[in-house]
Amino acid sequence: MIKIKNIGEIHGITEGNYNFYINNNEEKDLIIIENKKDKLKIEIEYNKNNIINALEKIKKLTEIKIVPDEMNDREILSYIQSKGYDKVLWNLIGKAMHQFNMIEEGDKIAVGVSGGKDILVTLNAFVRVKKIAKINFEIIPIHIHPKHDSADCSEIKDYCKKLGLELKVIETNLDDMLFGKEKEKNPCFLCGRIRRGILYRVMKEEGINKLALGHHKDDIIETFLMNILYQGNRNVMKPSYVSEEYGVRVIRPLAFVEEKNIISYARKLSLPIMKSKCPYETSEDSKRLRVKNLIKDLALENEDIRSVVLNSIKDLF
Repeated sequence: MIKIKNIGEIHGITEGNYNFYINNNEEKDLIIIENKKDKLKIEIEYNKNNIINALEKIKKLTEIKIVPDEMNDREILSYIQSKGYDKVLWNLIGKAMHQFNMIEEGDKIAVGVSGGKDILVTLNAFVRVKKIAKINFEIIPIHIHPKHDSADCSEIKDYCKKLGLELKVIETNLDDMLFGKEKEKNPCFLCGRIRRGILYRVMKEEGINKLALGHHKDDIIETFLMNILYQGNRNVMKPSYVSEEYGVRVIRPLAFVEEKNIISYARKLSLPIMKSKCPYETSEDSKRLRVKNLIKDLALENEDIRSVVLNSIKDLF
């Protein structure tokens, strides 16, 4: 990946077999890419006020990712929107936001940025709405970082900065609480509860009234089926609800979006995803993984199985 402060910095760069040049004249501005090995020359016209489309073309043609350190509002929106995701992403997010009144004038919305693909897409969705809608609200990205975790969250910080946001990082002793002397029987439940408690505390201190989480359509139906099969109840992840304990509203803008489309979008934009070190996410003993695989098998017979299940539980929202 190549980082640039402005388009002019591309001139003279050599990456692999490719050489990059800028050619500006009265008629048009061009990025010229030469591959002497394959005797190839590519010309890409660009707009100085919006270089994102040109950078996306470079990546598509050369597989070389070039990203600007800073973007203006038009570039941010162009980058976030990308092409081909209106039907499977933005329309569905808009539907959930409208149906459950997720964004209101004057809101202060905390986004629990774990570093995973889902919450980064959620963050993008809020930035997109802020750029195109006439609603005055505030986005506060918050990252809870275990002190013993050596993973670097600088990329997430840089990404938030590029979107015009400042990431708030809170360090915790989460590993000690979960994997201390007494091994927790249900660490996933406790981990989620502790993280949520930390977020609620910060929200109360800073007057934040809503918490956005990255759970998507697959998460909702998997959790419902897990509760049916293993707990014997019909509890669901609601797209929107008020936490009576903490007095804040929790919202899930990706409630109608399928995970496969989130993966596709995240890959296309090369989002700075932090790799999870949690042993329970890929464990063969994971009940969630069993249910996820069950749904995959059922989808081979009926590709709309996720929508069928979700439609059957909407009355519980």
